[in-house]
Amino acid sequence: MSPAKLARSALACAALVLFAAGFAFAAEGLLRPATVNTKTEPRIPGKFIWFDCVTEDTYGSKAFYGVVFGWDFHSIGSGTGRYTLIENKGRNIGGMHFRPRGNGPAKGSRWLSLLSVDDPAAAARYVETHGGKVIVAPTVFEGRGTHALFSDDAGAVFGVLKSTTGDPPDVPPVAGEFLWLDLLTRDPVKSAEFYRGLVGYDVAVKESPSRGSRVVLKAGGATRAVVIALPKELPTPGWLPFVQVDDVAAALKRATANGGKVVFAPRSDYFGGHVAVIADPQGGIIGVVNQTEALKKGPAK
Repeated sequence: MSPAKLARSALACAALVLFAAGFAFAAEGLLRPATVNTKTEPRIPGKFIWFDCVTEDTYGSKAFYGVVFGWDFHSIGSGTGRYTLIENKGRNIGGMHFRPRGNGPAKGSRWLSLLSVDDPAAAARYVETHGGKVIVAPTVFEGRGTHALFSDDAGAVFGVLKSTTGDPPDVPPVAGEFLWLDLLTRDPVKSAEFYRGLVGYDVAVKESPSRGSRVVLKAGGATRAVVIALPKELPTPGWLPFVQVDDVAAALKRATANGGKVVFAPRSDYFGGHVAVIADPQGGIIGVVNQTEALKKGPAK
């Protein structure tokens, strides 16, 4: 299956819009956990190190993802500053924010991905001078670091974080961990250049008559994301995170049994059937992959 068809399937259920903007970064006194649980680690600019789910139903989202990925959840703070921490096998990997249902088209839930940077203020200046927008200016949270929220020059929303404890080290994939991301955008080469300038990615362009341009973004010696083309009929570019699972088919059964939908079903001709995309009951889009098996099979032809 071509990246265009994958993008069409992945985003058919929900446009990745500015729903995440202003969701809680600016809330006074809002607590944030460290990204590294035990000791300070080196920083890896360009690595995606934190993932937040913005949801109108925190309880429902916890119930769904707890079953599908085996995640644990712990709440910190109270009132408008309440935050739900996502843990995978004892390690902090992300969180959940409650956002009430509004009157506009952006309803349900969305995933927001944050990448590591050395200087959020410099990142904000870069975004502003290269066609993007600063949605939430760099904000310091004691014990956590400095966050900011941007949209790139094509409109895809993402966050940056300079963590006071450094970044989670690269380790072999474990079930329940976020593994990589796809950026679905109009012009993959142009968008890759935007992020190369932002964090210094090594960029490799791969051309295929059947799949078009696919651009690999590498940092710290590892692939962090792949940029693929977004079909013209879909209005909004966006980032799609993937979670490692031991068995894609079993994960999909758990998802559908608990109110989720399969957006992109496994195909034998696409990484041997070890990649899929699901929507949670509130409409949040997320990918699932068994990397070990997928890499054995290779991508679609």
